[in-house]
Amino acid sequence: MKLLAYFLITLVIYFFSKKYNILLDYPTERKNHHKPTPQIGGVILFTILLFFFDYPFLILFSLLLFGILDDMFKLSYKQKFVFEIIIALYIVFKYNITLFGMRNIFTNIFAIFWIIAFLNGLNMIDGLNGLSTGVSIIYLSMLSQFELALSYFPIYIFNFFGKLFMGESGILITGFILLSSALLIENDMVYLTIFFGYPFYEVVASFIRRVISKENPFLADRKHLHHILSKKMGNLFLPFSYLLTFLFASLPKSYMSIFYYLSISIILFLIHFGLIKKLNN
Repeated sequence: MKLLAYFLITLVIYFFSKKYNILLDYPTERKNHHKPTPQIGGVILFTILLFFFDYPFLILFSLLLFGILDDMFKLSYKQKFVFEIIIALYIVFKYNITLFGMRNIFTNIFAIFWIIAFLNGLNMIDGLNGLSTGVSIIYLSMLSQFELALSYFPIYIFNFFGKLFMGESGILITGFILLSSALLIENDMVYLTIFFGYPFYEVVASFIRRVISKENPFLADRKHLHHILSKKMGNLFLPFSYLLTFLFASLPKSYMSIFYYLSISIILFLIHFGLIKKLNN
């Protein structure tokens, strides 16, 4: 019954967005779509969470509003950084986040940048239809948040077929949901980094390759893993990304998992960076 309600909410918001040209993402040279597409994932999530789940209204509304402003006016990375610090501070003070079991002023500072890295990593994988939404469903399911995972299903269907995009508000709300859900189960950043291995790989790999290539590490580009491998793998990349997400998230809570995660990430980065160099040549 709830799934039907989620679909109805999605359909109603989608209808109003299309009919009145609200929150549309218009095609450009950097984008793959060819007609105006609603970027209303955040609005749909906000509405569903407001009616069916118990999340703090002020936080959700702040994420929604800032995300919409970013989608409309393309805010600078400095403005985004300030907002992300505020959200990270809220999460750090609400949850007992540790690093190797320790918590002090230094781990709290590290946690702020760790949260910002996660939010940006999640944003980076939102460049292919069905990618960020599918990955989010996998994470929520593995965290036993099945009701939340179900709420993403209508958005996933619409997003998979390119009918709507998550938008910055959708990614911010999703990041908050995933972190809140995960921190209730595991509060150590080391193991959560492995669990959320795919978005963390993307943000770290992007920073390293941009520094190596002497590019601004804070500016967006189209050289992320999904941009490069989807050109080589075509439709196979999406199931590959789901498998990669599941693989990282399934690694057991042990120090050996750190070694496995780093090994897989290094191999992936060498393939990733090598393909970029090959395409540039």
